[in-house]
Amino acid sequence: MEKNIKNIIKAKIGGYVTYEEFIQLALYHPEYGYYRSNQAKIGAHGDFITSSNIGDVFGRTLGRWFMYIFRNFQLNKTIVELGAGTGKIAQAILSTIEQLDDDLYSQLNYTLVETSRYHQEEQKQRLKDYACAEFKSSLDDLNAVDGIIFSNEFFDAFPVRIVEKKQGCLYEAVVSIENDQLAEKHIPIQDQAILTYLRNQQIRLEEGQRIEIPLSMEEYYRKLSGKIKKGILLTIDYGYTNKEWTDPVHRNGSIRGYKEHQMITDVLKKPGEMDITTHIHWDCLRHCPSELGIETTAFLPQSEFLIRAGILEEFNEGAVGQPFSLEHKRNRAIRTLIDPRQISSSFQALIQTKNLEVSSDDLFAPSAFNK
Repeated sequence: MEKNIKNIIKAKIGGYVTYEEFIQLALYHPEYGYYRSNQAKIGAHGDFITSSNIGDVFGRTLGRWFMYIFRNFQLNKTIVELGAGTGKIAQAILSTIEQLDDDLYSQLNYTLVETSRYHQEEQKQRLKDYACAEFKSSLDDLNAVDGIIFSNEFFDAFPVRIVEKKQGCLYEAVVSIENDQLAEKHIPIQDQAILTYLRNQQIRLEEGQRIEIPLSMEEYYRKLSGKIKKGILLTIDYGYTNKEWTDPVHRNGSIRGYKEHQMITDVLKKPGEMDITTHIHWDCLRHCPSELGIETTAFLPQSEFLIRAGILEEFNEGAVGQPFSLEHKRNRAIRTLIDPRQISSSFQALIQTKNLEVSSDDLFAPSAFNK
C-alpha cells in the first residue's frame, strides 16, 4: 500500500496528497485498503474494540429501545445500521426483538450497510437465520428510509483534512515524500471549503494548534439526511464539541492509528495495515443546516443513554453466584458499560429526528430511567 501511495504522490502536481486522500487510500483502497483486507479488525484478534465486543448487552439494550420507539411512534418497522462491522450488534438486536416481541419481529426489516467485504461475509454467516436481514455496501444502495437509522463508531473512520496555525497563518498539512519516506508538509490553504467550514462552525485556531476538518463526514451526512424520509437517527461515537476543541489538551488534534490494540501516533507508518481514526466534530452534526430537515432531540453521554434505554433491565440478580453463566457475563458487561471510568466515558449518543414530532422526554420509557 505504501508503494502505491508513493506512486500516486509522485504523479500529482505539487507532489503531495491531502490527508483526506491519504486516509481514503489507506483505509478504503479497493485492493490494499485496511477495510478491504481479509483480516479481523474488531475484537481480541483485531486492532480495536467497540462497545459491541463487551458481550451482547449493548445490542440487546438497543433492541429494547428500538422496540419502545416502534411501539410509541408511527414509523415503518425498518432499522438501518451504518458501518455494521461484524454483525454482532445486529444479531443481539434481532435476537432480543424476536425473543420479546414476536409480532414486531415478523414485520421487521433490518439493513446492514458495510463497505468491508470481509465483514459483510461475516455478517451473512452470523445472521443466516434472520430472514429480515439484508446487506448493502454503501448508502447509495439504500432507498428512502422510514424508520430507525443508527451507527456505532462509524463517523470516526471518515477521512479528514488537517489544518494548522503557524506564525499567524492557516496552513493545510498534506502528505508528501521526503528521503523516500512518507512525510508531512504544510501548504497555504487552497480549498475554500476548508475556510467555509471553519467560518460556519466559528472555529478559531490558536497559534500552533492543529485540527481535523471533516469535509467527508459533512458530505456523507448531507447525503444521509436526503435518504431519510421519516425517522429517528441515532449516532453513537466519540468526539468533541467546538468548545471542547479549544481545550489546550486537544491542540494537536486527534488523528491516530491502531494496530493490535496499540495506539500509533504517526499514521503515515505502514498505511493499509492499521486503522486510522479521529474524534468527530459533534457540533457539525448537532447544529446541521436547517435545510437538511434534521432536528436534534437529545445529546447525552453513552452511559446515560444506555441506562435510559433500559440496560438495567438486562441485569440478573440471580446470576451473582454463577460466575461462568451467560447472565453473569452480561452483568459484568453492564457494569463496564455504565461505569463512568470505563469505555462509555469517551462516548456520546446523539438522537435526531426528521419529519417526526418528538420531545426528549418522549424518547425513553420512564421506568427504564428510574430503575
